[in-house]
Amino acid sequence: MYGQVKPSTPSTSAASHATTGDGLNHGTTTAVVMPPGGPTFDSLDLKLMHHFCTSTAATLSLSPKAQKVWRDVVTNYAYTYHMLMHGVLTISANHYVHVHKSSSDAVTLHDYRTRALYHHQLGLQLFRQQVQTPGQDETHEISLTFAAVLGILTFADADTEQQTMTFEDALKLLAVIRGKQALWRAGSGLPESSILAPAFFDPPPLELQADLSSTALALSQLYDTAHDGACKEAITILKGVAESRINSEFRMLGIWPAAVSEDYLHLLKSRDETALQTFEHYCTILDSMRGLWWISDFGQKLRAAIRGVRSVGGTPDAPKPVGVL
Repeated sequence: MYGQVKPSTPSTSAASHATTGDGLNHGTTTAVVMPPGGPTFDSLDLKLMHHFCTSTAATLSLSPKAQKVWRDVVTNYAYTYHMLMHGVLTISANHYVHVHKSSSDAVTLHDYRTRALYHHQLGLQLFRQQVQTPGQDETHEISLTFAAVLGILTFADADTEQQTMTFEDALKLLAVIRGKQALWRAGSGLPESSILAPAFFDPPPLELQADLSSTALALSQLYDTAHDGACKEAITILKGVAESRINSEFRMLGIWPAAVSEDYLHLLKSRDETALQTFEHYCTILDSMRGLWWISDFGQKLRAAIRGVRSVGGTPDAPKPVGVL
């Protein structure tokens, strides 16, 4: 059931620095107090659900099948599972702010940002409870869908909250993406037979896919010059992503961060040149999906952070990888 509709806004306490459970600070806002008797939804939430169905769902993927699942299937489940409802409304509020940030007044945007945080925190509370007490197959699939929602929000928050990114920010975000993917894999993933599967597995139409052949070629050349086995493995994985024409956006975003080894991450943290170049090629794959609002210029921000480290390391004149936009 959707929940009791009340005209009042959700309860909040005094302002505080809040985090959304991914280790990232999302600014000064109001801490959330769960309303007595369980979640409530008001007129703003109804507007957010309408916005999600008529606008946001079509922007979460370039695949028409995925868009339809987000609009029709995910929202239908959300009426039954409050955890997923909170996730849907969080994405919708973030998308509304993204679309209207140059045309709406500051008070309205603040209201939507505050509501996004509210639903994000309540969704996380329910998600943690669900992870600790796993249920039947349907509940399991809802939990995995919410985990995917958190993945979208990781990118969307970086777009809305950070104008620039340091290399330390980049490493932290990479760890967050790996964590979301690990959670997905720990639950054995979403069965491809699931009615929800197209939202995460259906690739965009071929005519809408970017040509990453030059990136794949550059990775082959980088592989030939790499000496460390961990870097070679990371390059091979990323090359497979660049060459594939059947990957959904979620797979393109998540396969490489989830699959690289701890040895590679150690090299990356040590500013190894080959590891940095490989990471920069991942940015090119992100750039190929910058038409999606929740990815936007994420790849460019990551690349700027990586190049800043490479310049400090004494390689400011090193040629940028072939295929980098």
